[in-house]
Amino acid sequence: MTQSGSNEVRIRDVSLQDAEKLVPFRCALFGQSEFMLYGPGEYVQTPAEVAAQIERAAQIPTCRNLIAEVDDEFVGMLGVAGSAIPRIRHAAMLVVGVLRSSWGHGVATALMTEAIQWAPTVGLSRLELFVMTSNARAIALYERLGFKVEGRRRRAYIVNGVEVDDYLMSYIFDA
Repeated sequence: MTQSGSNEVRIRDVSLQDAEKLVPFRCALFGQSEFMLYGPGEYVQTPAEVAAQIERAAQIPTCRNLIAEVDDEFVGMLGVAGSAIPRIRHAAMLVVGVLRSSWGHGVATALMTEAIQWAPTVGLSRLELFVMTSNARAIALYERLGFKVEGRRRRAYIVNGVEVDDYLMSYIFDA
């Protein structure tokens, strides 16, 4: 656990009961930073769609959805998207986001650390993520945790009419 101000951050698995609360949380999260996949007002999923996603992910052992809470309020999330396909079931894609008000309080570190510790217990030997090349804060965090840049995707996003590159970064577990 980590501290956010004087309040403890709790990391836990997302449950079906969280679907209703996840929609406004994600809308707020995506509206706060240009570094997220969705921009302000672009996320339009319903609680029923989110619940269905949670149920589908629960069927794949290499998928996991985490939430970070402070005083029962969501402050961050992390998704691990693995696959049941034999040739790629050793690898999973990470997506992480933290509300701006909780930046610098160790929330992303706690979420990422939990994913890194859990991954080998389900047979994952590779974690990967995409991060915009201009997101120096996130890149520094990922490198501190052991992720390495593997490549650059040119024009991976269009953000406010501007083409943005990203890096593919990976964490490879020792054999």
